[in-house]
Amino acid sequence: MLYFWLLFVHVLSVGTFLFAHGVSGGASFMLRGPVTGTTRTLLTYSQRAGVVSNPAILLVIVTGVWMTIAGHFASTVWPWLALGILIVTFAAMVFIARPYYMARDAAKGSNEEVATRLSRTRPELAAAIGVIALVILFGLMVFKPF
Repeated sequence: MLYFWLLFVHVLSVGTFLFAHGVSGGASFMLRGPVTGTTRTLLTYSQRAGVVSNPAILLVIVTGVWMTIAGHFASTVWPWLALGILIVTFAAMVFIARPYYMARDAAKGSNEEVATRLSRTRPELAAAIGVIALVILFGLMVFKPF
């Protein structure tokens, strides 16, 4: 019974993370062109979305590890591979998203400073990495190949 509650919280946390993180991801594609009030608003919304998405991804990790142990999957490879992929993806996303974090910090500064920070962003790369990681993670969770 514990396993099913953990699974419920895990799936709910994944959904919460994807929804909240989607705000930042969607905003990243809209942050092109000249810096306006809308640019600053999108940066603020993106930052606020992190208040929800960051705890959600931590809950995904905690419930995933807990389910691995509670479901007697600890001796299999797939859950640990999934955790490794999640950590590598997280690290890659932090590296790629660094210009956004810097632009958020600069949002109170000049338009030129914000524009300079945003010119270094690569939302297509971040989206590609995220989608590929999600497909692999979902595949590992559904098929449990090894």
